[in-house]
Amino acid sequence: MDKTKAEVLTISVVLFKNEPAHITQLCACLSSEDIDMQVYFIDNSPDKSLNFIVSNYSDFKYIWVGDNIGFGKGHNIILNKVMDFGAIHLCLNPDVYFEKGVLSNLLKVMQRRSDVGLLLPRVLNPDNSDQPLYKLLPNPLQLILRRFMPKPAKIVFSKYMSRYELAGVSPDLVFEAPYLSGCFMLLRKDALKEVGCFDERFFLYFEDVDLSRRINEKWSTLYYGEESIYHFFQRGSYDSIDLLMHHIKSAIKYFNKYGWFFDKRRMVVNNSTINQLKLSETIR
Repeated sequence: MDKTKAEVLTISVVLFKNEPAHITQLCACLSSEDIDMQVYFIDNSPDKSLNFIVSNYSDFKYIWVGDNIGFGKGHNIILNKVMDFGAIHLCLNPDVYFEKGVLSNLLKVMQRRSDVGLLLPRVLNPDNSDQPLYKLLPNPLQLILRRFMPKPAKIVFSKYMSRYELAGVSPDLVFEAPYLSGCFMLLRKDALKEVGCFDERFFLYFEDVDLSRRINEKWSTLYYGEESIYHFFQRGSYDSIDLLMHHIKSAIKYFNKYGWFFDKRRMVVNNSTINQLKLSETIR
């Protein structure tokens, strides 16, 4: 690959007291890729103890913030710094890893598909089971049911919830989805220049829903099931009251921004996605 300015991939990884083994694994994955890249680790942790891992890689840059400023704001520090350098940026979780060549293949997809503003590959658990991280745009009832309702109630609403979660859709397909997970966001910088970066009002949670939605208004948001990554998925808000409160606060901010029970675009985009997937499954 010619290492021209336009082909440089910039990458940001936001850290906060993460498992060192996960960061070590991610660094090894990134260093094995034959791509011209600039990698930035933004550490929101209370100390610099994680730097001992990143410092083993001379080409990776470590930035200690000294305060937990949040997921989106951390990524924005780097996005604002590299917006005019290279065409593609990857926002990456520290608990992600992948096989050699995956990044190169995904970049080729972005080169072929100039309409794509955001891409998410297939996401697997470490045991190779699927971790479907594509969804429709949420409404308040779906989130309440998903998080708080007991199992009997969830059974009653199972069809309703399955639609939101796009359950039953084959994870090896390629399709448009209005909400793609923030664990691996391959972003076109021209799209970010048009719609903006992360909304920093979201400290944690929903920043990926919000950015996916804004990009989807102008660009393609593509789930690409022909390439896969691995993710150590954690439901932090199920185990921590503090994280649960952040989740609730972000949900309130999201629905205040777009509408609680009346959201015309949510209805249009979700129906369009469902119709597309029915057609795609028929063709397949």
